[in-house]
Amino acid sequence: MKKWSITGGTVLTPDKTIRNGVVQLENGKFGTVSAGASGAQINLDAKKCVIVPGLINAHDHLLGTYHPKIGNGPYVNWLPWDNDLKSSPIYEERCQIENRDLYLLGAYRNLVSGVTLVSDHMPHFVGDQFYDMLPTRPVKKFALSHSVASFALAWGDGITVEYKKAVKEGIPYVTHIAEGFDEETKQDLSVINRLGGLGDHSVFIHCISFSDADLDLVKERDASCVWCCDSNMFMYGKTMDAKKFIEKGINLCIGTDSSATGGENLLYEMKYDKMIYHRLYGDELADETILKMVTVNPARAFWRKDLGRIEEGLTADLCVVRDRGGSPAGSVVNAHLRDVMLVVIDGMPVYGDAEYAEVFDRLGVEYRQVEMDGVSRVIIGDPGGMLRRISRAVGYRKEFPFLPIDFDI
Repeated sequence: MKKWSITGGTVLTPDKTIRNGVVQLENGKFGTVSAGASGAQINLDAKKCVIVPGLINAHDHLLGTYHPKIGNGPYVNWLPWDNDLKSSPIYEERCQIENRDLYLLGAYRNLVSGVTLVSDHMPHFVGDQFYDMLPTRPVKKFALSHSVASFALAWGDGITVEYKKAVKEGIPYVTHIAEGFDEETKQDLSVINRLGGLGDHSVFIHCISFSDADLDLVKERDASCVWCCDSNMFMYGKTMDAKKFIEKGINLCIGTDSSATGGENLLYEMKYDKMIYHRLYGDELADETILKMVTVNPARAFWRKDLGRIEEGLTADLCVVRDRGGSPAGSVVNAHLRDVMLVVIDGMPVYGDAEYAEVFDRLGVEYRQVEMDGVSRVIIGDPGGMLRRISRAVGYRKEFPFLPIDFDI
């Protein structure tokens, strides 16, 4: 694999800031990260850009990717929403599409927003057949339960067995928890604790109805939690008490949930979370804190010590965004699709502005040129072909706000 470099931008590792930075990449890993000039023969000029670790979406349901949102809340828990989903004409339309294309749609939704790792909370018998064909990186190794309550879907081998598997294999154990306000759901944490599912391998999604005592126990056991704010507000009119999670030092991550209930993408979610935090608490949630919630925090939660930072020897996943002025972290948090200039996975470019096509060529990366939100971009795979197949399946030109690619039927 050829050695190349990205130079001239502001590098957020994210623990430190390097102006006029140089990031070396070789054999899928980061080389030296420094300030100054590059000695590489292949060089991508990222002046007026901010270079950050690849963003991590800590919770999505790729198979559930579609538009528009479905639901008529607020709901008491996820089950009545699911009933509304399954009886919706939008769901009936979605069912006309091959699962392969729904997975691709979800993956491209993440990729073009700078996401290089996405946690797809679906059972292995569903997701494993698609993960190797996706343009962005899914979390492949995880233990799971759907949720904790008695009406949970039958995913995995039960909380006790799945958590033991996570510990033995050094992987995360992922489950929805405290997603609602009925009396049974409010007891989720005590139930999962009794069954042996609470520990440093736990990744808890939603956590809306956690009590203060629940938060203290989660912190004591070093579990991670995922905030899906837009989806929570849409379904329940409430979300977790994020300020308390942060103040207690809980490892907090950000997820989009599926587009059936959540925001357009992770870029939207970061801005939405910042807005809701200010509305609820009258305080600003620092951009630097938000950036860690989509890089180092989820890398820790998913036991990926090789991800989440730009550091020599780690896996070379990164995202380059346009410098919008102000703080470098603010350029990431306030970025829109047009501001995502380059995405790199395993040391190779997979999506970027058309001005970088020569670098794709020199590195031997096959790509297609597309118009994304009116801007010329290069991207691996064939998202236009996917959108044509979806449109043929549903019988009309189906467009998605999170993937505004121009395509012919």
